[in-house]
Amino acid sequence: MMHYGDNRRLDPIDFKALKTQISILKVLELFDWRPTKKRGDELRGPCPVHGSKSPTSTILAVSTSKNAWKCHKCEAGGNQLDLAAHYFGLRRDQCVRVAVALCRELGREIPRIE
Repeated sequence: MMHYGDNRRLDPIDFKALKTQISILKVLELFDWRPTKKRGDELRGPCPVHGSKSPTSTILAVSTSKNAWKCHKCEAGGNQLDLAAHYFGLRRDQCVRVAVALCRELGREIPRIE
């Protein structure tokens, strides 16, 4: 009989560690996002979620210290995992799939709770 701890794939994901290890900037790199404005820890630029392409757009606000983002046009926002969900075309409530896909895309180990 297999016990819960016998297979690392079954160990729950440590989302707190994941959010610490992968910054919102790493997720934005997946979109090939380039900020158009910087002020302190806030970056502004086009919104990759709704497909804003203007090279001078400042509609997306990103706080690098909080790992948070908000689009002031499409009203989407959240943390780096929410942004990754948009990138992978997954729903925000599919957090395990988002975490696995993000770690694979970035070549990272999935942090597990032991």
